[in-house]
Amino acid sequence: MVSENFSAIFQANAAFVEEMFLKYRENPMSVSEGWRAYFEGFHEGFETAVKLRPEETHLNGNGHANGNGHAHEYTNGSAAAAVPADQLTFENNVAQLVQAYCTFGHLQANLNPLGIEPAAHPTLAAETYGLSSGDLSRTTAAGVPAGIPPCSFGDLLAALTRRFCGTVGVEVSHIANPAERQFVYSALEKLSQPADSNTQLALYTELARADALEKTIATKFIGKKRFSIEGADAQIPALETVFDVGAQLGAKEFAVGMAHRGRLNILVNSIHKPVEQLFAEFEGYPHDGLRGDGDVKYHGGYETERTSRSGQPIRVSLSFNPSHLEFVDCIVMGEARAKQVKHHGGDKQAVIPVVLHGDAAFAGQGVVYETLQMMNLDGYSVGGTIHIIANNQVGFTTNPKDGRSGLTVADIGKTVQAPVFHVNGDDIDAVYGVMKLATEYRQRFNKDVIVEIVCFRRHGHNETDEPRFTQPVLYKRVDAKASPYELYAQALGQRGLGSEFTTEALQNVYSEIKASMNAAYDRVRNDHIKLEQNAPHRGFTELRRFVAAEEMLKPATTKVDADTLRELARKLIDVPEGFTPNAKLARIILGERRDMADGKKRIDWGLGELLAYATLLNEGYSVRLAGQDARRGTFSHRHGTLSDAETGRHFTSLQNCLRDGARVEIWDSLLSETAAMGFEYGYATQHSKALVLWEAQFGDFANGAQVIIDQFIASGESKWGQSQGLVLLLPHGYEGQGPEHSSARAERFLQLAAQGNMQVCYFSNVGQLFHALRRQVLRDFRKPLVVMTPKSFLRNARATTSFEELATGRFEEVLADPRAELAADKVTRVLFCTGKISHDLLDSTEKPEFKAAAQTTAVVRIEQLAPFPAQAVEAALKKYSKAKSVYWVQEEPQNMGAATFVMPKIQKVLGKMAQKAQLEYLGRSERASPAVGLEKLHLKEQEALINAAWTSSEGREI
Repeated sequence: MVSENFSAIFQANAAFVEEMFLKYRENPMSVSEGWRAYFEGFHEGFETAVKLRPEETHLNGNGHANGNGHAHEYTNGSAAAAVPADQLTFENNVAQLVQAYCTFGHLQANLNPLGIEPAAHPTLAAETYGLSSGDLSRTTAAGVPAGIPPCSFGDLLAALTRRFCGTVGVEVSHIANPAERQFVYSALEKLSQPADSNTQLALYTELARADALEKTIATKFIGKKRFSIEGADAQIPALETVFDVGAQLGAKEFAVGMAHRGRLNILVNSIHKPVEQLFAEFEGYPHDGLRGDGDVKYHGGYETERTSRSGQPIRVSLSFNPSHLEFVDCIVMGEARAKQVKHHGGDKQAVIPVVLHGDAAFAGQGVVYETLQMMNLDGYSVGGTIHIIANNQVGFTTNPKDGRSGLTVADIGKTVQAPVFHVNGDDIDAVYGVMKLATEYRQRFNKDVIVEIVCFRRHGHNETDEPRFTQPVLYKRVDAKASPYELYAQALGQRGLGSEFTTEALQNVYSEIKASMNAAYDRVRNDHIKLEQNAPHRGFTELRRFVAAEEMLKPATTKVDADTLRELARKLIDVPEGFTPNAKLARIILGERRDMADGKKRIDWGLGELLAYATLLNEGYSVRLAGQDARRGTFSHRHGTLSDAETGRHFTSLQNCLRDGARVEIWDSLLSETAAMGFEYGYATQHSKALVLWEAQFGDFANGAQVIIDQFIASGESKWGQSQGLVLLLPHGYEGQGPEHSSARAERFLQLAAQGNMQVCYFSNVGQLFHALRRQVLRDFRKPLVVMTPKSFLRNARATTSFEELATGRFEEVLADPRAELAADKVTRVLFCTGKISHDLLDSTEKPEFKAAAQTTAVVRIEQLAPFPAQAVEAALKKYSKAKSVYWVQEEPQNMGAATFVMPKIQKVLGKMAQKAQLEYLGRSERASPAVGLEKLHLKEQEALINAAWTSSEGREI
């Protein structure tokens, strides 16, 4: 392939190239595709060289000169009859130079709009390869692999400079696919050429709108933060070009994500949010119609239907994003995938994700790399994302040399073989050409593409910062710069395109835009236009939003007819003819599940969970589950997807349960938490008729995605009105596996739980999980659900259920003691707990030393911790009205787990009841680490905890 590093090969051994050439002459198919492309072009140019130098010593077929000074004739029909030795050496040297331009030409390109010229790079000097001015007239075909036909060396140098060192820099030599490289190389000559006159006027108008909006805000709302786009104005025409070209190539929707710089401008000028609404947000008057806490205006999102430059209907959206910059990248991909699936039958051409990045964040934040790695993964691919990096040459106050180690800000993109373009933000024609090519590339090859627009930042990080404190030299150049729209107006005026492009006509365009924005401002002030509540995304308009905790605690109808459940259970063990499951699974899993389907055994956790999915699929809802071991399940319990023991092909039995357009996906994810969870969050915000789940391999791994949890899942509805029902399945439980694999950090989720924003649960049996998963999509609102899922009690008999219980039951926030022999009027002690510890307690009731205490002690399980079920807790306490002592029992340390969340709430219930019982704590003491590292020490602590729970007459810390 052409991507073979010719430069390194030539420098190491030119004789090797000669050997490759001889092999090619004997049999073109004996060398790689890249070498064939090179030598085919070499022949075209070499024919002339042979005619000009007929007396040169030529090589024979064995690589030796003929005695008469001429090479033997080749007889394979080639145009070139012989190869002069010095011509081959010359071609080798030129090929090295061509490869250098392909690889490093961008380092000497004219990319900086501030006029800072790059230093001459020795890699691009002809002398480095033994070439001189005396070679300028010699014919060469070495440019053919870069899309340059045979020509003189002088013309080749000029073509290389135009293509690789103008206002556009290109990096594609790292791409293995020659078709992709040639697609780019064939377009380079035209990248900086102006578009048609209508497009040029549109480009100017877009720049004028960007500038006018910033100027209006600056003068009407003095001193207000806006994170101006000024200096990076080229992003507006860049985005509009993607919309226009993409629509021409079949795209119907564009999912856009970005950080806060320039967001207000893009919201108005690209997403078409009404400018009056933006000004109303600056005015900022609250009113009774607003719900939730809201957010600053430069974190907002929007979605509209509009037309492209050429008049085609498109739908565009900008995702909500807090100040955490690049974390929206993975969310945009999830949103795009959901839109492709829900609205376009999975067509990846129909929805194009576009993410605008800042240079410092793109290089500095790890979520960028995680997101890029999703590009070609079956479970995450969206057909390619277009990445636009606004390189304003400073990150907050940090200079580039202190913010990254790579040669360029976009180096990370090359890890996934994405093409990388660099373009001078002052050359709007080049920006248009590059974005057109980038969009065409995405639609043709369904891969990511990266465009770095080198620009500048007109003001400080925000408009109150003083950048001259930290970048005084840089800002001398910035201060001298005209606005991009003014520079483009000058360029248009010099082209003689007609009356529409005179200085006066173009200034009138700008003045009209500015006047319309001033008029919008006057309407806001005079008519007291109110702030609008953030509108829900398409698909969520039919679902109620801002549902309070009280309504979340109302029972939901989730039962399923027992016969239907049995039928679906049988479908879950039905494998296709010719499929060979693993012998152990066939015996243990499928065999046991057959007994469960036939009613011979109770339903365990794995089958109960799959039945929840199966029933939803059977009712027309979709299910998407992803995690680092989601198909099998970390603890080998789910086996939602089986692998053929002979062929390795996959089979998901849930496919047997699909109805009414439902879709099921179970994916083993990449080894990521942040990007993987963020993707599922984005998916969940766009697909209201899907149950979307992310499973951690161990629950504590979720803290790798803490930004997604804090900034999006927990607070997205309150800040942005963004409903979603993402489920987090987090394995949790203390079994002596040490501090890293014991705790899913329930305390962190509980600390975030408020205002009915999420549900945090720790179920003690699979029936509870079944009903909780079903209610996620059967209710007419969406709330995220965080589940502490079991490890050791996945196969505990107490955690099982039956078809009858699933058919007649519902989710219960609080479960009373299940022992039939326990007399409520004899209970003097109540142990409140949740999850695994309840099994440990109940399993120990038959021990001789605990039998007496067990007859007067009730174990009450709080299955849903948040929203806290105060009424159900009160009902449980009334049932055991003679209890004198009430305890909260947990296996987590006292400063972790649910203790600090539930104990004040239980105490409040006790106070309301005027019950004399005192609430006390039984469990581990406060710790810095979630669990001990030694298994024997863990067992010793656990024994002490169980003993204290049954025998202690007061609170105790272990």
